[in-house]
Amino acid sequence: MFVLATMATTSASGPIKIRNMSAGGALIEGESLPNIGEHLKLVRSGLSVSGKVVWRQPRKAGMCFDREVQVSDWLPAGSGTTQQDVDRIVHEVKEGRVDTKPEPRTDLEPTPITGTDLMNVAVAIEALADALAEDGSVVAKYATQLQILDIASQVMRKMAEPRPAAAAGA
Repeated sequence: MFVLATMATTSASGPIKIRNMSAGGALIEGESLPNIGEHLKLVRSGLSVSGKVVWRQPRKAGMCFDREVQVSDWLPAGSGTTQQDVDRIVHEVKEGRVDTKPEPRTDLEPTPITGTDLMNVAVAIEALADALAEDGSVVAKYATQLQILDIASQVMRKMAEPRPAAAAGA
């Protein structure tokens, strides 16, 4: 999962990445995370949830929500991708097994855009967002724009999905 959100506590606030989420809690990453036992609020678009930090490591923390949430509401719209799909693709990109550089065009005639083309663009956008999100100052300054990259990637994935054929006689 790669979802940008904002966290706020009594002592700090700023952008974070939600890396894993269940109805009862989340794994978050960020520069200045609250200490164990501290309350915080996560906000993404019109959504918010409060909770308490139950464990903490450098740049990572686990939180338990005060109430259950609907995880799908926190995902970018139209996300049909599972966490295993995301993990696999990110792993392949990091290992260099997915070419994120487009081939130079040598012909002058336009060619149709395929589902594979759209998926390659989605993977490239995701890789860009991941690379940029590794820099805390970039996340702090461009959290909304990184979220837009995340949404753009999800839209491209949705567009890459095969469309069911129209029913005969419809």
